[in-house]
Amino acid sequence: MTEKFDVLSIPFNVHIQLSRPKQGEDALLVMEDKPIYKNHVGSGHAAALFALAEGSGGEYLLSRVASLPFEIIPVVRKSEVKYKKPAQGRVVSKGVIDEQEWSAFMAQLERKGRAGLTVGVELFDETQSNVASFSFDWFIAKK
Repeated sequence: MTEKFDVLSIPFNVHIQLSRPKQGEDALLVMEDKPIYKNHVGSGHAAALFALAEGSGGEYLLSRVASLPFEIIPVVRKSEVKYKKPAQGRVVSKGVIDEQEWSAFMAQLERKGRAGLTVGVELFDETQSNVASFSFDWFIAKK
């Protein structure tokens, strides 16, 4: 489950219609401006934003491990979220991994065959506002 795996092929992500960004756009995944993503006040629904962030965390993780000479099995163990402001329209995601934590993760994965890693995801709406911040703690094992 590394370079060949596509996060957008997960049935739930297909169902909610997450997509890739436009060519040249600096983003991981996109949630287009559609009525199905709206809440009772017309902004991005918290559950829809969470789904975009969770898929984006997986997408970013997989992009970072794509060159490994072995396959992995990643599973989310914990998440934290801070919704900052109502999301307006189209929402895109960006990923963050602390480079020191990445180095320690890679060393432990090589040594023990399993390790934990925190992946951060930031969401931005069509006004370029940072609307939510997420962190996902992943458990990753060699397959």
